[in-house]
Amino acid sequence: MSDATHILFVDDEPDLEVLVKQRFRKHVREGNLKLSFALNGEQALGKLKEDASIGIIVTDINMPVMDGLTLLNELKALQRPLRAIVASAYSDMTNIRTAMNRGAYDFVTKPIDFTDLETTIEKTINDLQVILEGLRAKEHLSVAVEEKEMAEQSARFKQQFLANMSHEIRTPLNAVVGMTNLLLDKGPRDDQMRYLNAMRQASHNLLNIINDILDISKIEAGKILLEQIDFNLEETVDGVYQTLHLKAEEKKINLVYTLSPDVPKWVKGDPTRLTQILTNLTGNAIKFTPEEGRITIRVSKESGKDPVWLKFEVEDTGIGISPDQIHKIFESFSQESSDTTRKFGGTGLGLTISKQLVELQGGTLQVSSTKGLGTTFWFLIPYAQGTEIIKDAKAGHLEFNRQLTVLLAEDQPMNQMVAVDTLESLFPGIVIDVANNGQEALDHAGTKKYDLIFMDVHMPVKDGYSATREIRASAGPNAATPILALTANAVREEIDKCLESGMNRHLAKPFDPDKLKQTVIELVG
Repeated sequence: MSDATHILFVDDEPDLEVLVKQRFRKHVREGNLKLSFALNGEQALGKLKEDASIGIIVTDINMPVMDGLTLLNELKALQRPLRAIVASAYSDMTNIRTAMNRGAYDFVTKPIDFTDLETTIEKTINDLQVILEGLRAKEHLSVAVEEKEMAEQSARFKQQFLANMSHEIRTPLNAVVGMTNLLLDKGPRDDQMRYLNAMRQASHNLLNIINDILDISKIEAGKILLEQIDFNLEETVDGVYQTLHLKAEEKKINLVYTLSPDVPKWVKGDPTRLTQILTNLTGNAIKFTPEEGRITIRVSKESGKDPVWLKFEVEDTGIGISPDQIHKIFESFSQESSDTTRKFGGTGLGLTISKQLVELQGGTLQVSSTKGLGTTFWFLIPYAQGTEIIKDAKAGHLEFNRQLTVLLAEDQPMNQMVAVDTLESLFPGIVIDVANNGQEALDHAGTKKYDLIFMDVHMPVKDGYSATREIRASAGPNAATPILALTANAVREEIDKCLESGMNRHLAKPFDPDKLKQTVIELVG
């Protein structure tokens, strides 16, 4: 017998209760069965409504007040898992057949053979347990589905919050970075240059923190998209070196890189993410390596041909990591200690992001370290064989002497100032019309031909998406004019939305003036 199965016997013969209790006393004493009794269907129905633990009914058919057939009909309204066994004379097959049609699970004949009854009850209990387990599984599944939907909703809210936060921080940061760059181009005094450089560095540090937070949220949401393009491996590693060697020189650190002769020159993969990983690891090494130290970036071939497994190492002579803390360094927002955070700064996200980016590319990231002597981070990534890309010798050195007429759709006065002054410094003689919202941009675009339209996204009256779609759908002079999104939205979904609305390219605020110039030349040249 199964644990604590509650059986209700319904029969107008009082002697049956005594016989049943005697037969099943061992099961009751051991806690396998619980027994209840009723003299007719009406009493039984009352007990069933009062006690939800009753799972099996053994009922006579011919009884006063309410017979067993009527009781079977009433059981359907209870809407809970019940199994009914009817007891009737073998000669009364008509009633037994009717009972089975009304939902009875099985029957026993009168006079009751208790061995047969016990066997039938055992079979019924087993069947009921299967049903109950199925209902529990369904309930657990329902709870799991609900929890999954709540988690997905929470993730959507988180993504939306981070996107909004990114936009709200990047918008004023664009003004700070832009005005700092403009002032640096005005020939400031040495003391002013020092302050402005400090402002620019602080702004870049803040931007890096924002990008780290956005990256970790995208990784958690599974929204990181990896490129598969041909790229020059040595140029990519050299780009990391060029980005960080001045920072290393400021601390009198010797930063070098080497590539083994058997490493392929061209591979196929994601150069942007490789750059991000190496920059994170090398930047960390610079941060934690004292003056006169040494940092080496090494690239070697581990195994294979296509794909080829490449090993990347970043070795430093820095402060090292204690053995009891080394397992924690890849956790989000984690550094070795609070003293480390206060002394060296940072979000503690760089290593987490790097590890997950490596794993997304099918690789592994490891670390070995000796406290006080230095640390080596190394990772393996498989790359397909790449094909050399022949670049145009003129690329990157484009001459541009045209006088441009452009439309700038931007609702923030400070960002208007930054954009106008930056464009005027990059393109002498440029004519710039300013629209304060998407509707004004649409009005301008309907009456005057422009070489290029700069389109913010979030603006009052009409947003940039709607304005762009209407410009593209119009028969006006700018239906085919290049439109460049200049927006503080930097998440992939927003970039895709810009392109889907009809914009040609996207630049995130705060923008780099050199990149802005190159993009403009590519769009209108």
